[in-house]
This record gives sequence, structure tokens and C-alpha cells, in this order.
Amino acid sequence: MRLAAVDVGSNTVHVLVADAKGSALTEVAHYVEMSQLGPAVANRGVIGANSKTAIDALKKVIGQARAHGFEHLVAGATAAVRKASDGTQFAAAAGAAIGVRVHIISGRREAELTFGGAASRHAGRREWLLADLGGGSTELVVARELEILRWATLEMGSGVLAERFLADPPTPDQRAKLRQAALRVLRGAPDGEVERVVATGGTASNLPLVLARQNPPSALTTADLLRCEERLDGRTAAQLQKELGLPVARIKALRAGVEVLLLLLDWYGQSALQVSHEGLRHGMLLAYLERGERWWG
Repeated sequence: MRLAAVDVGSNTVHVLVADAKGSALTEVAHYVEMSQLGPAVANRGVIGANSKTAIDALKKVIGQARAHGFEHLVAGATAAVRKASDGTQFAAAAGAAIGVRVHIISGRREAELTFGGAASRHAGRREWLLADLGGGSTELVVARELEILRWATLEMGSGVLAERFLADPPTPDQRAKLRQAALRVLRGAPDGEVERVVATGGTASNLPLVLARQNPPSALTTADLLRCEERLDGRTAAQLQKELGLPVARIKALRAGVEVLLLLLDWYGQSALQVSHEGLRHGMLLAYLERGERWWG
């Protein structure tokens, strides 16, 4: 059975097409467009006129995915739509545009779904941390094997932090202020004596490309993250765009995201993280296979 999952995030709209055999997923295709709802919601509390851009991005990725002939589509929206006062209206309009209900996923359910997707490949025998760094929020899950022990949703997303604190390119003083703000939020992180950190989301998936576009690494050390930061801060996002093969908005978000990942490693006493390309959308599809149309609740 061929399935598709789309999520409207704070920075991006992603769609995953995968073949399901039993409870195993094999990725067929993945498409992404920048939506950038997070900064607008953070600044004004509403999606407003940004609705059209996000729905256009949604329709574009669904159109690309349809070329692969999926049988069923599940759709969700996360932090920015959760927080927006007009989030319910946006979800209804988005659902009408693609012909499938767009569910607004709660912070807890987002953490559970992302964990399900990542744990299908990365679960550790002892305590481990899953960090899902998105554009508007970060979900942290401390687990043992496939069991969630503790979790938290923290209000520190890469897109919002970049918009609030960093110029293009950033200055050291701006980075210091971002770090101080993120550290205050990190006080809400779940406790854990974790043996390793697994990171998913746009920052984790794209930072390896900053180091190497051919054969990017599957793990990032503290030294790697500092190299990414140096490269991302060296020139404007427009100057880096062609070199890195990434959109300007993504480059700006990565600058804040790399800082959050550095802080997370330090917070949990680790010197490296594993990059997971399995996350929310994989979890959405696995939940659909298990629970059908009740996957989201």
C-alpha cells in the first residue's frame, strides 16, 4: 500500500510518500516548500495573509506527490497553526484546498508521532533523547528503547529564533543574546541520563549538507556544529544559497538551529548527535497503519 503524509510546520510544508508493508515503511519520495508561518505567528499571533503562501506551498507539494500514485493521504499542522488565533480557520481552508482534513496536532501528540517515526530506526537500549527541532518549537523526548519516559515541548524554534535575534549575517553579540534566551527555555527540558542524542527536523536534516553536499555525515559532533556555524555566519544567506543548494529562508533558520543543537548537546552532556531522517511524517504514517483515521488524536 502506498501512503502519503503532509505536515504544515512553522518553517516548511513537507510531504512524504512511502510504501507500507506490514508496519515497515519504505520511502518513495519527499518534497518540501518553505511556508514561514512561524515568524508571523510569533510576531502577531495570527497567520493572516500568510495563509495564501502556505496553502500554495501545500498544494504544490501534494501535486508533486500525486505523481507517485499514493492511495491515501494524511495531513497535519503543528506549532505555528496550534498557536495562531486563526489556526482553525487556516486548517479548514488548507483541508478544502487539498481535499483532505488537516488536523491540528497537539504538542504532546506531535512528540509521540515524531518519536514513533524516529524510534523505528534509532531506539537505544538505555536512556536516549530524541530532539525534534522545528521552526516554531522543539519537542524533546527522553526514552528507553520504545518507551517514552518524559517529554516536553519548548518554545524555541529555529525560524522564530532566527527572526527574533539574528541579522543576515549574524554578529557574535546577536548569537550571545539568542543563546541566553534559549538557555532560559531549556530549563523546561526533561531530565535524563541519556547515552545518546538523536535529532530530527529541518535543522538536523540539512546541517550535514552544510559540511558536505556529497555523502553528508549521519552524525554531527560539537566540532562539526561549530564548523557549520562558522560557515553559515560567514556571508549573507543570498550569497550562500547557490553554494549550499538551500533556500535563503532555510539558511537563516539553520543559523539559529545550530545554536540550539549545540546547547542541547551541552545540556545533556553529549559531544555528538545522530541525524534521523525519520520523524513526524513517518510517525503519522505508522500511526495511520495502526489506528486508521484516529491516527492524529
